[in-house]
Amino acid sequence: MEKDFTNKSELKIKVARQSLYAAVIITLIKLLASYFSGSLGILSEVLNSSIDIMVCLITIISIKYSSRPPDEDHNYGHEKAENFSALFQVLILFFIASFIIYKAIIRLFIEKDVELSINIWIFLSLIAAIIIDIQRARVLKKTADETKSSALSADALHFSTDILASFVVIAGLLLTYFKVSRIADTIAALIVSIIIIYLGYKMLMKSIDVLMDRVPAGLHEKIKYETLLIKGVEEIKSIRLRNSGPGIYVDMIIFVSRILPFSKVHDIMDNVEKKIMEIIPDADIVIHSEPVETKDETINDKIRIIVSECGYKCHDIFSHKISNEIYSELHIEISSTNDLIKAHDIVTGIEEKLKEEIPIIKHIKIHIDEPSGILFDTQDITENSDEMIRDVQKILNNNSDVISGNEIQVVSTNGKIRISMNCMFNFIHSLDEVHDIVTILESKIFIELKEKYPKLSNVIIHAEPSNKKA
Repeated sequence: MEKDFTNKSELKIKVARQSLYAAVIITLIKLLASYFSGSLGILSEVLNSSIDIMVCLITIISIKYSSRPPDEDHNYGHEKAENFSALFQVLILFFIASFIIYKAIIRLFIEKDVELSINIWIFLSLIAAIIIDIQRARVLKKTADETKSSALSADALHFSTDILASFVVIAGLLLTYFKVSRIADTIAALIVSIIIIYLGYKMLMKSIDVLMDRVPAGLHEKIKYETLLIKGVEEIKSIRLRNSGPGIYVDMIIFVSRILPFSKVHDIMDNVEKKIMEIIPDADIVIHSEPVETKDETINDKIRIIVSECGYKCHDIFSHKISNEIYSELHIEISSTNDLIKAHDIVTGIEEKLKEEIPIIKHIKIHIDEPSGILFDTQDITENSDEMIRDVQKILNNNSDVISGNEIQVVSTNGKIRISMNCMFNFIHSLDEVHDIVTILESKIFIELKEKYPKLSNVIIHAEPSNKKA
């Protein structure tokens, strides 16, 4: 991106220098033509072209300055310097037009008897100037469009006005030469002034629009429409656009569902950025997302979010409806589970908050769990737990739903014993059926062994499907 920016700057400076050389040549040609003819129309052209020399110099300086990268004092870069250059050029055009109008009025009402010396060389000099102007205007316009340079666009306008003005002056000189009208040359000068003022006004408004960060017509609506079509974008909170030289800066805030994971939200913002880049290839885009509640959220989603906002984790959320009343059950992980009073107060506060923010829930049951994210120091005591393993295996063998049980492991964590194992079940069972079987079996093992092993705190069964029917 930086290399492309540098190449564009070098191209703009090169074309601006060529325009400077062309302006010098054209001014010399018109100066000689004005001196030998005494034509006010040609004199107006000399003034216009001579000003072009100064304007080209200003253009080169502004392009060099605008090519500087952003810094601490100019976070959006220096590209608007070109718009100031264009604005200055327009003011110069207005000054030229005013001077020509003044001279025309003097000649129409005071110096009425001025004689013009017109010959074929005068016409040839103006035609040569027109040819140079046409070539330079074409190159300037093409480069200005490619690089989106306001300064070069203003330069192209200068050369374009020179072309129109030269044709008008030639017409005035022809009318004067053939004695059709003695004031034709003066009228031609006035017409040139009107052309300069009209085109200058258009360029002035364009430069002011850029300096005032005016958004291109329809661009705001197009970006909004295309963004809302992207899956995952719930709404757009704000869109701010601003011009800075050839580029457009886009600052946008979008709403996304609060239940989406961060990685998914990031993907959504990437998709929005890609879509905007299709609309504005040179855009500099900043997108911020804010979470919002959506109509697709379930009761369990809302519970999870509220518990998370309270600073805790929850799992095994189950909501059901009995006689038109909603019951919700969940497990919340509390770090201070050894302090029952403190843990109970925390859970009570969360329960009140859940009922307040989700009024549809009438009954809530919360089970207090230890934090799952803490890594406990654990000792594997499987080798010293033969009797406990035999008791577990006996229960498994007596259960007709279990095809086989293996990899029974016994660990000790903070004085508490946990048993885990793998159990194979018939593949014809559904997931819900296996879940119910496992839940009942875990409870059965825990209840039957708890009296014999008081430190037993948890039993976990990992279910695996069989490859064939039992």
